Amino acid sequence: MVIKSLHLQVQEIRQSFFDEGYLNCQYTQLEALAKDTNSNFIIEVITLYFRDSPNVIAALEHELEREPIEVPMITKCILRLESSSASIGAIKVYKELKKAYKFIQDGNIEGIKSALRDIKKEHSELRTKFETYFQLMRQAGPTDVAVNSS
Repeated sequence: MVIKSLHLQVQEIRQSFFDEGYLNCQYTQLEALAKDTNSNFIIEVITLYFRDSPNVIAALEHELEREPIEVPMITKCILRLESSSASIGAIKVYKELKKAYKFIQDGNIEGIKSALRDIKKEHSELRTKFETYFQLMRQAGPTDVAVNSS
């Protein structure tokens, strides 16, 4: 009964990602790939995202502190993070990056700095949600139970 309750909690957290606008259908496409290949695929992809993205955010932060500001380097950081966020369906982070990209196109450095705060906030919230989600997934175990056919 406890396992069933844990599986229900996992489903509820997963649904909250979509209900609260953290993820879009790109994430469900990753889940579909996981079902066809490796059951840990989604965890591996999201883990890689959260391993790499803080470095890109730190590089963006560093570039914004430099004088003179190098727009191509800032653009590179924004586009890299935008691409990786879109690939996992992290829509809230992606939307904030789109704002930052618009600011860079407009030459609005203060706007980019403000957007960076929002990017970091959304990224942190998503990371926390995924940590809880994956922890519960591990506790609940696989959803498919093997059936003895003999």
